[in-house]
Amino acid sequence: MNIITRVARRIVVRTAAGIARHARLTAVLFVAVAGIIAASALNVSLPAVGHSATSASGTYRPTSQEEPSTTAAYLRGQQSYDAKLIWDAYSDRVIRDLERRGNSLEDTQRQLDRAKEVGRRIEQAQYIGGYPIPNGSMHVYIVLQAPPRSASSQRGDVAYIPYVFTLDSDGKIERVE
Repeated sequence: MNIITRVARRIVVRTAAGIARHARLTAVLFVAVAGIIAASALNVSLPAVGHSATSASGTYRPTSQEEPSTTAAYLRGQQSYDAKLIWDAYSDRVIRDLERRGNSLEDTQRQLDRAKEVGRRIEQAQYIGGYPIPNGSMHVYIVLQAPPRSASSQRGDVAYIPYVFTLDSDGKIERVE
């Protein structure tokens, strides 16, 4: 019994130390999970599965005053298949990295055109919230995405996808997860 108690105590102490060491990451994850739970609990504003939304050809509109303009522009670009909106939302570092790997604005536009041809689209995006981090901030969204048209997908199927944006100190997108 003494060994089990010591092992359990050691596990608790090490877990607490890990949480304390990574307090900001723990807080961001907590905000993200709380946002996802809130979005699922407040499912009133989200379309029910089996019903198609009417925003297929519409444009994304920011849902909160705290929502960053760059993330709204990125999602608007995804929804309207406009690569320029997406690239304008990226930080200079991200654009340099993309160009160094051989990607261009035109390549992104071709990818968006392919997604449009197969019917992949954003039905709706909901801003959950943001959290300040050193040198920027993180912002969480829940995006409802319609699957590509195919014989196997049923009409009205949507996927609920969490998006996490990391912004630099200028409010430009550093990373999209």
